[in-house]
Formats: sequence, structure tokens, C-alpha cells
Amino acid sequence: MSDARQSAEAAQARAADPSVSAWVEASAGSGKTKLLTDRLLRLLLAGVAPGRILCLTFTKAAAAEMATRLSQRLGEWVVADDAALAEMLRKLTGSTPGREGLQAARQLFADVLEQPGGMRISTLHGFAQSLLRAFPLEAGLAPQFAVMQEQDGRALLARERDALLVTGAGRDALAVLAKYQAPTKFSEVIGNLAQAGDKFLVALQNRQGMAGLRAALARKLDVRPGEEDEAWIDGAVIAAPELEAFRAATALLLAGGTQDIGHGNKLSAWFALQEDQRLARWAEWRDIFITSENEVRSKLATKKLGARQNEISDLMKREGERLLLLDEKRAAARVLATSMALFTIGEPVLGRYREAKKNAGLLDYDDLIADARTLLKNPGSAWVLFKLDDGLDHILLDEAQDSNKEQWDIVRALSGEFFAGQGARDAGRSIFAVGDQKQSIYAFQGADSKGFGRERKDYEKIVTTAGQEFRPVSLDVSFRSTEPVLALVDAVFADAPASDGVTLPGKLKHKADRAGHAGSVELWPMLQTAIADAPPEWAPPLQAVGAEGAAPKLAEALAQRIKRMIDQETLPARVEKGQEAAQPNGRRIRPGDILVLLRARKRGGFAAALIRELKKRSIPVGGIDRMRLAEQLPVQDMLALAAWLLLPDDDLNLAALLKSPLIGLDEDALFKLAHGRGKLPLNAVLMSHRGAASDCGRVADWLAAQAARLDFITPHGLFADVLGAPGPLDPRAGRARILARLGPDAGDPLDELLNAALEHEKLNPPSLQGFVHWLRQGGTEIKREAEAAGDVVRIMTVHGAKGLQAPIVILPDTTSKAQDRKTLRWFEDGQEALPVWAPQVKGFEAPALTAQRLADQAGDAEEEHRLLYVALTRAEDRLIICGWRGAKKPPDGCWYDLVEQGFARLPGVARGSFDPTALG
Repeated sequence: MSDARQSAEAAQARAADPSVSAWVEASAGSGKTKLLTDRLLRLLLAGVAPGRILCLTFTKAAAAEMATRLSQRLGEWVVADDAALAEMLRKLTGSTPGREGLQAARQLFADVLEQPGGMRISTLHGFAQSLLRAFPLEAGLAPQFAVMQEQDGRALLARERDALLVTGAGRDALAVLAKYQAPTKFSEVIGNLAQAGDKFLVALQNRQGMAGLRAALARKLDVRPGEEDEAWIDGAVIAAPELEAFRAATALLLAGGTQDIGHGNKLSAWFALQEDQRLARWAEWRDIFITSENEVRSKLATKKLGARQNEISDLMKREGERLLLLDEKRAAARVLATSMALFTIGEPVLGRYREAKKNAGLLDYDDLIADARTLLKNPGSAWVLFKLDDGLDHILLDEAQDSNKEQWDIVRALSGEFFAGQGARDAGRSIFAVGDQKQSIYAFQGADSKGFGRERKDYEKIVTTAGQEFRPVSLDVSFRSTEPVLALVDAVFADAPASDGVTLPGKLKHKADRAGHAGSVELWPMLQTAIADAPPEWAPPLQAVGAEGAAPKLAEALAQRIKRMIDQETLPARVEKGQEAAQPNGRRIRPGDILVLLRARKRGGFAAALIRELKKRSIPVGGIDRMRLAEQLPVQDMLALAAWLLLPDDDLNLAALLKSPLIGLDEDALFKLAHGRGKLPLNAVLMSHRGAASDCGRVADWLAAQAARLDFITPHGLFADVLGAPGPLDPRAGRARILARLGPDAGDPLDELLNAALEHEKLNPPSLQGFVHWLRQGGTEIKREAEAAGDVVRIMTVHGAKGLQAPIVILPDTTSKAQDRKTLRWFEDGQEALPVWAPQVKGFEAPALTAQRLADQAGDAEEEHRLLYVALTRAEDRLIICGWRGAKKPPDGCWYDLVEQGFARLPGVARGSFDPTALG
């Protein structure tokens, strides 16, 4: 056994000790799930009843994985002979059990099986839901409350928002917002505030209402009483304190050099204006003193002015500085005005939204956490805590780095009596957390990357004060990745900027359990968009002239490389059991060995191109792990039918429907139908063929039959019938026609469409128009379970791949960076958060807001670095990093830059020629 493995197993054994509380910092691939399972097993072996253990994870997949591993281990104990079981228990606990110990270990499988509801292993949201179901009256909820899906929440919020605005409430506030925000963005703005939900309402409550919130925000923005009205500032603009001095300086400037004369002419033109004209043309006055970069001009007066140069220059410089200060005050006043306008509208909208949810007995996922937290922290929660405390001795937290403040509050409330007074029972109670700040990548969901370290310090103090042992443990041995992969990871994060938010410079040192195993890391040259040559002037324009996209070229190159790997290459470090002689160089690479990771879902265009190229080469490939349902081609075909039923005279939609696999008219037939119809709608021409023994006649009859039953069938019934019945031109069922055209991947979106129709009918009248609106506005998403994908190339986002791994990982999406498009931000005012809202346009550069924006951007950059760490550490044997660029240079600090810097720090890097067209 290697030294690395020995030290790792010793550290895991120390952390799994059930007699102590432990806080584990576990690097990627260091056996976190095994450690959690070991801890659970040792608690059970120590005599802790299964019902007195609570294990909380971040995802349902992680909870299912842990429950599966626990069942497998307990099942192995049941069927193992005495010698084998004794050895298993010795490795787990460090001591050899007697006969009674063996019997007790075998009995655990039945004990867990007979536990009502099974072991308490769930997500924090799942636990919160079960807690609220157990104490609905104490939480002020309907006993039969239901959990609302995201799209239902968005639809309900939009309904309550529109209902409020129809009343005319908030008209003045809406007018303020309309000055700076496009009407199409208003839903998004209200949605952002609703997403902050309780955080905003708490901020409002803590400051005793809207007036207190306004006063606190004014102090933060440094807007003094009297400066809140922008009209007052406009008045100050006109009454420049040294206006007369400028009149005198104008004459001198007009007698100076060329630049002086230019300034003098602008001043003369300004003084010739009436006061009301000056306000409208204020930018002309400002441009005399301030550059387009918002700096005072460095040269305001020349030597041609003689002895008066310094005097005039100082005068103009003072005015420039005054104008910059005035810009800041105007910006601060605008930020205050827009923030309060949004909050004035948002407060009643959120109030109506909460009331609507309550009346319908609905909770969203944020409500689960908020209501559970309130239930446990309220002064009247003693009964709830007593009941919980009586049945809970040990808490285990998985992926603790992804918890937010509200979730930590729940854990604190649950464990509050573990180490206080009578709560610290003789039998021992414990808190166990495992996480890794380097892998905290869910800030967009509120995760607090620094919370894991902060809570460790707090719990260490609490536990040791109670006279119990608190054991911090670090796991840095990777059982997943080969040495070349880990060497690159360490090199990339060895220094800033990549180390920012991940680790201290030079501190990241992974140890490899797989020392000596074959592995490799590759960095491809960045592919660049090439501009195609324009054809000769006399050549007909048969195709568009422009950029030859680098992304499709990279997709083709990767598909060729994957094809070659599957056809010709092996994984030397992997040999199938029983095939040692037949696989002397390792087993052949399979499609399921390959995982392609994208930085963000918005790069789905590249994913689609790569999927096409892989399918061209007959390589099995799964779709992207998450997709918007309404954006999928088979769903768009079904929605085209729905749109025709609702609005038959939409020519473009009807043309798309006729060409779709639901009907299947070809280009020639569509052209004959549409050409020469004049101003007649395409539908009228089509319906004129009803009853004819032609393709158009059969199509018209089929569509008319669908329209005839529209008022008597639900959306789900309509879609199910269309998918199960023959078409007008093809005897195969609708589903078969779509799969034949679009491939087997089209099946999942169709199934999800039917599921979505059923979900919609549970909460809404079964109207086709209502369902189509709900689907398109709600942004329903499909999440594919990658582990169930089979032996196919997987294409996923890095977030979706959290917790997964693969022998070969490819990172093609490395040349972009996250854009800060946030408009709702939060000042951290002591322990309380203070909301502020401003559009990202000129004129809102208040100093306090600018500072907060820069802090947010720094936090976003740190999150991107942690995301890169997660992406790189998914690789077991091989890692390929590549990227593409357009005409513009990729932003500094993008992933490609950071990895390139890491390669430069590695010794012995081999450089070779690269021809993407020759990879196959």
C-alpha cells in the first residue's frame, strides 16, 4: 500500500470516528461519499438507532447514492462469512469484532429496513418539507400544502403583478422605472426581487417599513435630505458658483490659442442660451471640462494666455471637479429613486404573491427553507425542537460548502441542544460536516463559499466548550485522477489570478493514490474564426460571405478525435476483470468514458454542433444535461400545431407546421400551395383543398379534424392523440414520424411535454392557449440524469457534472467569461443586507454602487475559478482543454488563459504540431 493511501485511510478513519464531532475539508476525488458511508456505518455499529441519525445532502442524486452505498455495504455484511465480515469490520473500525459484534453487524440490515421511512438521508429541502408536514399548524401552513414548480411560481407571480398594475397602484413608481428600463425587462426585474423574496422582506421589516429602508439606503448612497430630488440638483447645475468668473474668462480664452478659442466659443454659446435651454443642453457645458472617460481634461488653458494661464486653468479645473462630484450626486439620487420605485411596486406584488400561494396551499422551494427556519427559530418553537431533540443525536452534512446562511440557521437550530446542558448526553451526540470551499459553485443560488470555514470556527468553539472533542480533518489524496491531471490542477491554481477564491498561492498540493498510472493532459491551440474570401463580382451570390465559424470547426475536430479514440486507443490504466491477458495495453475506450463539459448552458450552440458531428460518425451521444423544453425541435413542432389551432392565419407558423414531421409536406408542395395566392392567407388556400384526393386535401382534412375537437379535449389529450395516431401523409404514429426525422433523442422532450401538460392541468383550467403561454413564459427545463445515460458520450455543464467523473474529460468552452448583468445588488450593512437596484446604463455610477459592483465582479471571478477547479478535477485519466475565438481577442483571465499559464509552470511539457483536420 502506498504512503499516500495509508495517510488517506488514516485521515478517513479519524474523521469517521463516531465518538467525536468532525469537520472535514475534502478535496476533489478524495473519497467523500465513502467517508460519509463509513461514518454512518460506524454510528450504527456503535449502537445508535437508525432513526436518531440525520444525513443532509445538497442534491437528490447524492442522497440516493449514499442510501444505495449504505444498503450495499449492509447487504454484503449479511451474506459474508464470519472471516470475511470480521476483516471488513476490522478495516472499518480498526478492531476485530467478536461473535456478538458479527451478529450485531448482520442485524443492522434488518434494523435499517424496518425503520419507518428508512434512514433519514435527504436533501435539506426534502428535510424541510418533511419537517413542515410534521408540524404544519405550528408553521402556519395548510396541512396538505403542495410544493410548486418554478414555472408555476413564475406564472403566479406574473398574474399577481399584472393584477396589481391594472388597479393603477404604483403608477408614479412605474413611471420612474420606465424612464430607465425597457418594458420588456420589467418582468425580469420583478422576478429578481421575488427571487430575493424573504431577504427583501426581512430588510424591509428590520428597518420598520419603506421609510426606514429609504433612509438607510440614502445614508449608504450619501444622499442628504434635499438632494433626493433630482430637480434640485438640476438647479444647482445652472447656478454655477463661479459663473461670473467664467464670463470674464471667456473673453481671455477667445484671444488665446486654437484650443483656448475652442473653449471660449463653447462658453460663449452657453452664455447665449436661456436658462431653460441650458438645462436641456447641459451636456455641452459638461463636455468643456470632462472627457468621455469621466476625467477632468488635463489641458484646459494654453501658454497663449500668458500670465493668466494658471488662473484660468485652475478655474476650469475646479469646475471640472465640481461637475464630477455633481455627477456622483445625481447618480446617487437616481439610484435611490429607481431603487425605491422598484421596492414601492415590489412590496405589494410580493405581498399578493405570498397571499396567493397561501390561499392555494402552495410553497416554492425557497419557502421550504424560509418556513422551516422560521419554525425552528421562533420563540414558540420549543415544542418542535423538543420533539426533534428527543429523536436526534447525530447530524451529517454533505457538500456543506454549498449551504447558504438560512440553511446553516436550520442546522444550528437542530444541533443547538447537542452541546448544551442536558442535551450533551452521556451517550454522546455529534455534528459532522464534509465539504470543500474550492468546490463552492452555487453562489447564484445563494451559497456562501466562506460559510463552511466560518461555521467550522463557531462549531469548534461550541463543541470544545461543552467538553467534547472537535476534530478537523483534511483529505488531500485523490483516488480519482492520475498524476498528470493533478499536476496540472496544482499548476493552474499555484498563483493569482486563478488561485483567487480557491486557495492561497502555492498552497494547493494534491497527492495521487494512482501513482504511476498512465494519464495525459493536452492543451490545443485556440481555433480562430477565418474570414472567407468574397467571390468575384460577376459570380452569383449563391452563399453568404462572412466568417467561417471557429466553433463548428472545433466541434468537427473534437468529433474526429473522439472517433479515433474509440476506434484505435486504449486506457492503459484500466483492464477489465478477467481480461488481463486479452488487454495487455488496457481496455479499449468506450463512448461512455468521455465527458464533454461546457461552462454555461448558453453555449448550447456549440453542443448542438458537436452532437451533429458525433452522430455523423455514428458515435452514441446523449443530449445536453439541461434544456429548455420550449426550445426543443420536437416540442416546437407540437407547439406549431397548437399555434395553428389558436391562430390559423399565421402564415409563417403554418408553413413551419406543414414542413414538420407531423405533416411532412416537401418544399415543392409548399411552394405550389403558397405561390400566386395574392393576399389570401395560406390557411384559406389550404382549406380550399378540403375533400380533395391530394396531399393538400388530406392535410386540410386532418387539420380540420384537430380543430373540430379543440373545445372538447385537454392539451394533454390533444398531444397524446396526435403522437399516437397516423398522420395525413404517413401511416406511422406521430411519435414515430418525429423520431424518424429527428432521431431517438426527440423522445425525451415529447415525454416531458406530455408531463408538463398534466402538471399544468393540476393547477390551471385545461386550456390550450393557457398551456402554450405557460410553457413559453415559464421556461420549463428538462434535466437528464447523466448516470442513467448508458454507454454514450456525455455533454454537460460543469454545474451538472458536480459529483461525477469520467476517464476522459474535454473542456472546449474556455474562452468566455461570465458577464455581470445583475441590477439588484445587496450592501452588507453589518449583519443586515440592504437592497439597491439600478439598471446598468450610464448615469448610475454612484460611488457606493460602483464599489459594490466591483466587489460583486470580484466574487463572480472567484466563482469562475472554483468552477474551473471542479471542471478539471472531473478527469480520471485524460484531460483535453481547447477553445475557439471570433474576431475579438478572448477576455483576459478566461479559463484558456489560466490553463495556459498552468502549463507554463509544468516541467517537461512536450509541444507538437496541431492540425485539426488530421485528427481522424
